Amino acid sequence: MTLQRDDFEYAGLNSRDDLQVEMGNVVLPSAPAMAEQVTDIPAMYGNQFNGTDFTSRTINIPVSIYCADNQDRFNQIMHNLSGLLLSDDPSDNGKEYPLVFGFEPKVTYWGHITAISEPAPINPGMYDMTLTITFVQSDPRATLPQVETSLKNGLNTITVDGTARTEPVIQIIPKRDLKHIGFTLNGGEYGLGPDSDEDQAVAVKPFTQVVNSDVLNTMAEWTNDANAIAQMKTAGDYTYQGEADSNRDTQVLMVKLANGSKQYGINQTGMVPVFALLA
Repeated sequence: MTLQRDDFEYAGLNSRDDLQVEMGNVVLPSAPAMAEQVTDIPAMYGNQFNGTDFTSRTINIPVSIYCADNQDRFNQIMHNLSGLLLSDDPSDNGKEYPLVFGFEPKVTYWGHITAISEPAPINPGMYDMTLTITFVQSDPRATLPQVETSLKNGLNTITVDGTARTEPVIQIIPKRDLKHIGFTLNGGEYGLGPDSDEDQAVAVKPFTQVVNSDVLNTMAEWTNDANAIAQMKTAGDYTYQGEADSNRDTQVLMVKLANGSKQYGINQTGMVPVFALLA
């Protein structure tokens, strides 16, 4: 919806349609609140200047309500005004919302409402009232529409409107697998990912799906339940392997029995547990 010059929009609420008020003459402050920070040093001619503290900026929005002699309509507008602008939800406490004026629709102010003054009558005996909504910006800067531009190799200079410093939002969409992304912004170096050769060597690993993971010192993942193994079948005659050397035709791996004792293969120097696997 296009704002008229005497409208404002706060948190998506239109002053004329949603709040049912008419905005008056808004005088924007020239600067945020400022406080000089100084230190008084004994026996010093003057004092030590430590900078200026810039705090919040306050915008007073005068509005008018015209209800003639209709008290019920005036009461309803006042209920809507406080109900829409203020919230008793604890999760909303601490949030700030955008404010846009119809006389400068491209500028957005972010802040919160701190006060709604008591209504004062415009015409005695009538329910035509005026009041002031106090809007405070924690960050006194205003924002203009976002500017988007593609970055090229080398130096990129981006010029935007406005008078305050602004921080860019950089979006990188790689066209190939990368281990490190780095860039220099306003003299500062920024990077994502390891930038040393040693760390890059192990930075990217191929995805491996783990089919079965079982440590050899436990049988927790194994079973000989007849219901579980009855469905396992192999094709053809079994070929048994009892040696340590691998046989690609093996379907069943078991410990070899010879002379009444278990033989673990001629290439083994120690005893290693071997499990029976059914393909």
